Amino acid sequence: PRLYFVTSANRKSSVWAITPEERGKHDKQFDSLAPVLGYVSGEQARKFFLQSGLPPSVLAEIWNLADIDSDGKMDRLEFSIAMKLIKLKLQGRNLPSSLPIIMKKSPVSNLASTIPTSARFGMGSMPNLSVGLSSMSTMSAMPILTPIPVNPLMHSVQPLMPTAMTLPLITSLGNSGLPNGNINLLTPPLRADHIILLCHLPVGGYRDISKCLSFLSARSSNSSSTTSLASNSPKTGASDWAVPQASRLKYRQQFNTLDKLMSGYLSGPQVRNALIASNLTQTQLATIWTLADVDKDGRLQGDEFILAMHLVDMAKTGRPLPLTLPQDLVPPSLRGGVKTSELVNGTGPYITPCLIDTTEVEPAQKTKSSVSFEDKLKENFARGSAELEKRRLALEEVQRKERERREREETEAQERREREAREQENRRRLEEERRLEMKREMERQREEERVRELERKEAAKLEMERQRREEWERGKREELGRRREGEQEEISRLRAKKKSLELELEAVGTKHKQISDRLRDAQSKRRILKAEVDLVNQKRDTRITEINTLQLQFEVKERKRFIFLEQERREKEEEEARQRRLLEEQRARQREEEEREAQARLRAAQEKAQEEERRRREEEEEEEKRKREEEERKRKEEEEARKRKEEEEEKERRRKEEQERGAQQLVALAQRSSKLTTYRALYSFVARNADELSVDADCLIEVDEQTVGEPGWLCGSYRGNRGWFPQSYAEKCPTPSATETAPSTVLGSVSSWSAASETRPSFSSGVGDVITAVLQQREDWWLGQLNGTQGWFPKGCVTLETAGVEHETELTLCCSHCSVDYVALYTYESPEMGDLTFVEGDVVIVTEREGEWWRGCIGDQTGVFPSNYVRPVEPEVSPPIAQAVTTNTTATVASMIHQLRLSPGQLIVVLAKNSTGWWLGELQARGKKRQRGWFHSSHVKLLGPSSSKSSPSPLPVCQVIAMYDYTAANRDELSFSKGQLISILDKTNPDWWKGDANGVTGLLPTNYVKMTTESDPSQQWCADLMTLDTMTPQERKRQGYIHELIQTEETYVDDLELVLEVFHKPMSESGRLTEAEMGMIFVNWRELIMCNTKLLKALRVRKKTGGENMPVQLIGDLLAAELAHMQPYIRFCSCQLNAAALLQSKTYNQPEFKDFLKKIATNYRCKGMPLSSFLLKPMQRITRYPLLIKNILEHTPDGHADRSPLREALERAEELCSQVNEGVREKENSDRLEWIQSHVQCEGPIEHLVFNSLTNCLGPRKLLHSGRLYKTKSSRELWAFLFNDFLLLTHSAKPFSSSGPDKLFSLKTSIQLKMYKTPLFLNEVLVKMPPDPSSDEPLFHVSHIDRVYTLKTETLNERTAWVQKIKAASEHFIETEKKKREKAYQARSLKSSGIGRLLVTVAEAQELKACKPNGKSNPYCELTMGAQCYTSRPVSDTLNPKWNFNCQFFIKDLYQDVLCITVFEKDQFSPDDFMGRTEVPVATIKKEMESKGAANRRLLLHEVPTGEVWVKLDLQLYEPTK
Repeated sequence: PRLYFVTSANRKSSVWAITPEERGKHDKQFDSLAPVLGYVSGEQARKFFLQSGLPPSVLAEIWNLADIDSDGKMDRLEFSIAMKLIKLKLQGRNLPSSLPIIMKKSPVSNLASTIPTSARFGMGSMPNLSVGLSSMSTMSAMPILTPIPVNPLMHSVQPLMPTAMTLPLITSLGNSGLPNGNINLLTPPLRADHIILLCHLPVGGYRDISKCLSFLSARSSNSSSTTSLASNSPKTGASDWAVPQASRLKYRQQFNTLDKLMSGYLSGPQVRNALIASNLTQTQLATIWTLADVDKDGRLQGDEFILAMHLVDMAKTGRPLPLTLPQDLVPPSLRGGVKTSELVNGTGPYITPCLIDTTEVEPAQKTKSSVSFEDKLKENFARGSAELEKRRLALEEVQRKERERREREETEAQERREREAREQENRRRLEEERRLEMKREMERQREEERVRELERKEAAKLEMERQRREEWERGKREELGRRREGEQEEISRLRAKKKSLELELEAVGTKHKQISDRLRDAQSKRRILKAEVDLVNQKRDTRITEINTLQLQFEVKERKRFIFLEQERREKEEEEARQRRLLEEQRARQREEEEREAQARLRAAQEKAQEEERRRREEEEEEEKRKREEEERKRKEEEEARKRKEEEEEKERRRKEEQERGAQQLVALAQRSSKLTTYRALYSFVARNADELSVDADCLIEVDEQTVGEPGWLCGSYRGNRGWFPQSYAEKCPTPSATETAPSTVLGSVSSWSAASETRPSFSSGVGDVITAVLQQREDWWLGQLNGTQGWFPKGCVTLETAGVEHETELTLCCSHCSVDYVALYTYESPEMGDLTFVEGDVVIVTEREGEWWRGCIGDQTGVFPSNYVRPVEPEVSPPIAQAVTTNTTATVASMIHQLRLSPGQLIVVLAKNSTGWWLGELQARGKKRQRGWFHSSHVKLLGPSSSKSSPSPLPVCQVIAMYDYTAANRDELSFSKGQLISILDKTNPDWWKGDANGVTGLLPTNYVKMTTESDPSQQWCADLMTLDTMTPQERKRQGYIHELIQTEETYVDDLELVLEVFHKPMSESGRLTEAEMGMIFVNWRELIMCNTKLLKALRVRKKTGGENMPVQLIGDLLAAELAHMQPYIRFCSCQLNAAALLQSKTYNQPEFKDFLKKIATNYRCKGMPLSSFLLKPMQRITRYPLLIKNILEHTPDGHADRSPLREALERAEELCSQVNEGVREKENSDRLEWIQSHVQCEGPIEHLVFNSLTNCLGPRKLLHSGRLYKTKSSRELWAFLFNDFLLLTHSAKPFSSSGPDKLFSLKTSIQLKMYKTPLFLNEVLVKMPPDPSSDEPLFHVSHIDRVYTLKTETLNERTAWVQKIKAASEHFIETEKKKREKAYQARSLKSSGIGRLLVTVAEAQELKACKPNGKSNPYCELTMGAQCYTSRPVSDTLNPKWNFNCQFFIKDLYQDVLCITVFEKDQFSPDDFMGRTEVPVATIKKEMESKGAANRRLLLHEVPTGEVWVKLDLQLYEPTK
């Protein structure tokens, strides 16, 4: 026999072994994770492992151990290993450093490596028998099941080697103990100090088995523990259980109560309530659960529940809980590691039959007193089957070993043959490689020889080529030299010719300028005379109008009297008529005399103008003769003149074509009026191809609805263009009612008129002659028809015929022959009297078309203007209709002939609207002639488009007061003056409000106005507050301003984000701009969004904290905190000018980029605003913060908690605005100074001047003003730059434009300016106005020392600006120097109780440092003692100045006072340069005077390489010192 020993090391390795039951459980969990191709991913396993509650770091370590092949996924074995490690970690064990080998093997018993299987012990096959081995682990009491498949009976085979004897089979079990016919053999757990004896006995039949059984029974007599095999009763084997009987009964009853399903166990949630009722800690309850769940199946059976409740009682009494469950507390039914139910079902765990512990197994309690014959038969049958099975397994083991030996020998032989074949192949390959290497070496030698031969040939060829090239280059150089000499001669000849041509061109230009000046003077005089004539005509028209008005009033009164005094009127009719005729004749004579005088002055002016024109034509003829003589030399100039003439002719031809086209369009419009429909554009649309039609917002479009196209598109015409546009961009206008045809004009004479010529009809002396038609009107003379005769007559001698019962006068002011409506193409401004000024888009009634200058009127303004500035008005199909609400004059009569007289209730068709508030309309009077003329928009209100009834105008939201003057930059903006009251109609946009001022509606910037005191902001911004009605008026306004701040901030942030989405993104993606250009335009736009988003979030949180629709109590602290972080606005606003310049340059030079910006601006969110308007919003917003905070602060009570934070917020807002303004000013000033530095050529004393630097005494240099000036005598063009310390006059060699790409301070201009005169320092300048300031010539004089410059500007306003700015800068310069001198003088003149004085004479200095480029300096010295300071005069261009400068200092302290002498270089344009310094204490002077007396002394200058000063010092003390 052989002995086998199992030590503690074997038992320790069994801790890491995976039992079959655990493996089966792990496989089920593995299948629940839905593996793919037999693997689960890391993410699936991670989520499952995290349910264990272990830290991720521990799980990561477990993953590294379990993932054997490190492929990032797990198969069934790796997953089972991981689950086993998690279980051991939860039980408190430490993880191994490396994975134990036993965990990689298939699940077997712990002692499988040392204990042979049942077959090796000689056991035969036993039907329906499952044998298992119980686990040796002390950490887990879970049974391990290893079923052995049942094989059919086979003949007994004698084993080839002795086998071990198995544990005696228990024969005392009947059918009741084995219901399924399986046997379960149990062994108690082994202790580490036990030595297990393994019996190795030969097979000897049943006799040997009985001997072994008797041996085992003898060994089991000393056992202290029993094992129950088939008992289901809890009382079985309970005599040694430490749980008291009373507790068992009590908790058994509680278990039955909780086990309502009669399942025999309780789950965790069922036990949880019973355990929590004990009021123990979670740690204690977890420990109790771990100890009570003996079989570790996650649920408690009856005995386990009783044990758990017993442990609860122990913890409640204060006894400590054991770390591991003692043997006496293990339930008897679970001590053998088997469940009662498993014993009953016959599926108990596999135990080692041949393990005999020192603790012997007690014999099972027999259920019967005797064994029957059937039991003995079954027992014998089972023994026979076991013997057969044992022999079969032994034979299979021998066969398996023999088979393995043969396979091993075959494998070794195969490996030996393969190794020999590989060695032979290696030898063959090496031999082949040596042969190939020798062959390659021979080929390499042959190739080297061939290459050397080719190189020799190539070298010879290159040498020949080099010689040929040198020969060719020699000949080429000679030829080029000859050609260069000829070209130099040609260049010299061309330069001489160019110089002569330039001289001739300059002479011609001078002559042309003189002629132009004379022509300009003549035109100016002509305009003045014409203005005088117009003034006389206006006075005359006014008097005639007054006479007509009085006459009409008189007639009305007379007619009323006729009604009451009909009889008396008949008697006195002739007398009154005679008196009236006499009166009219007298007035007519007076008018005739005035007209004759006016005509005489007009004829004289015309004759004078004709004389000037004739003189000008003669000069032009002479000039043409001279040009023909020099035709060859001035061919280019003639071509340019011819081109200009052709352009003018082309313009004239186009203008005539436009007129003809306009007339044709009128005819076609009348023909198509029944077929076309009028639409009004809601938004602007830019055509993308030739088939589309571009329209403007609010314009009228003629649409032919019969034309069928794509769905959603209409075909229409606008401004003579025809194309398709989106239907959603326009709405249909109502069809206007047909207008009545006005009858021809009928006039009645009121006084006699005798024609002075044949072309003028004569009226009889009687009153009442009827002129049937007025064919043409010209100023005060009309062309009419009387009795078939046509001629001119004064309009004051006639009156319009009246008709009807009401006797109202019909006024037909103009006809189609004499007054036509024109629209302005450009803005025309003129300072001349008598000129008519207008802006682009205004409508003008042209009353006289004569030559290039026409006469017209707009409202109450009349005058002349250039004809090429206007074009005919295109008629509108459905013009708006207005209703008069007031009369336009107190007398209810138009003050001028081209103005309508309105009465309340009258309807007017609005034909045109001008920016000045004057509208052109046609008065609609039922049954009467249509009257056409001007009226002011403040006297009417527009009616709705859907009906002719009056509709109320939009109610104003509030009223504001203008804080500054504002001039409209676009057509949709509103111009106003400071202090004007404006009614606000719409406040949707926080930066631009829509307002109405004097009947004119437009947009206005919000930071130019302030709210009036009577407006209540709460009605607009926070009318939904619940407690608004209970607040005081002051608190209501405060809440209104707070909510205005919040809501406008939301709108502002939306606009900032809109710019990124609508403009920035398409521009960046289109690639039209570089990244640098995008950064220059948008700067730090995202930083602005971050700043304001943070502020908006804080405001929203504060508003939400108070509740919905509730007032906001505190807001100042938020504003003070957030405004401190608005620094990005300084950078953005300082770079805004450059961004605007770049954007303007791009749109000006690249039309496709301009069209691209227009296209992306059509987004409905932009509301028609371009990118430039959005780029102004940050500046507008940052300047609006102080106004909003100030409004909130003004309506915050004194004792309010928010008042102090609001003051702080206001200070920070104002400080931020000042920083932004300073940044903008400094940036603009710096950019302009750098532009001047690069475009002005400095000479003489300012050759090395740096403009962007410090001045001598005024701090940083600033550019105050710049522009174009002219010399009065020579009319030479100068460009002047006014700095804060001097005035610089420059001139350009070629003409220089003030607009376009070459304008002043443009980055793209290449113009170079030259210095005209030495800079004029402002402390030496005196500016004067001309003796007659009312003169029309914009002249002014600048005096500088002994020279006077007479300069001229283009306008009087520019002259005023120049004079004021020069005066202010000069006064500031002089005042600064004066204060500096006064400060030094005051310091010197302070006579205190001193002890003496020091007389100083600075004689000269020698070998000073050179500071100027010419090696010289302008030195002066400065002497100081404390606050006392003296300065000598500077000496020019020397390094050895002789000053001989005397001064005296008062001594206060003999031992503290120090004399300081500093030498400076005088620089007029920058701070003075330092040239050295020396110091002498007064005590040293006293000591030297005692020994030497007053004498000249040489003092070395310090802090410079060279220089010394010679001084004489004389100290005089008032009293002797001790």
